[in-house]
Parts: sequence; C-alpha cells; structure tokens
Amino acid sequence: MLIIKPIQDKDMQKDVCDACGFNFDPTLFAYSEKENEVLIAGCQFDILGKDAEIKDFGMRTGAQEDIEALIILGRAVLNFLDLSGVKRCSFNTNAYTNEKYAKMIGFKKEEGVMTISLEGLFDSKCANCNE
Repeated sequence: MLIIKPIQDKDMQKDVCDACGFNFDPTLFAYSEKENEVLIAGCQFDILGKDAEIKDFGMRTGAQEDIEALIILGRAVLNFLDLSGVKRCSFNTNAYTNEKYAKMIGFKKEEGVMTISLEGLFDSKCANCNE
C-alpha cells in the first residue's frame, strides 16, 4: 500500500532527506512516500504566504524510478499547498531530473522558472461525480 504523509518529526525528516540525497533543512515542510513501510520518495518545500517552492523532490537513493509514485507524491504536496491558501508554486530545478519531475506534475517554465498556478487546480470533479 502506498502511503504519503507529512513529516512532523524533524529527526525523521532528516532521515528521509539523507535517504533521498537532499540537504536537510529543518525550516522546511516535508512529505514522505512509503510502500509497504519502505521509503520510496520524499519532498521538502517552503510556504511563503500565497507562494510556495518545492525545494527537493525525488526517489530514495538507489530506488528504481517510479514515475506514477512521484506524480502521486507531487499532486499530494500541491493539494496540501492549495488547501493552505497557496496560489502559485515554483519548483527548484537544479538538476535535470528535477525539471523532468516538475513537468510530469504539471509545472511549466515561465521566465526561466518552473511554476504552476494552484487556483482551480483541484476544483474539477471526476467524470463519475454528479453535479
């Protein structure tokens, strides 16, 4: 079973960052993604009022890349940001894989920065919903 959760404990956040090859920053928010209790991916991000920035995003070092799992993690983080009142999010693209992942989640390059507007992103209903 795939479980995506916010990380509340900073020691746990450090462990996830170490496993994913991120620079741990205790001032950032973080999410982990596990399958059958095994860490597969992580994310660190910052909320700056109505804006946010995904600082680190990716698979655990040595794990086989799982595109679907990464998309699900990215969308979970974006949904949290939307529910927190964030209107626009940028994605730190210091590495090739980061830009690839940003595009998979729906970010687009604007003036050299990968961004996405969260306004209305989660408002549409599924095809099976009434109304």
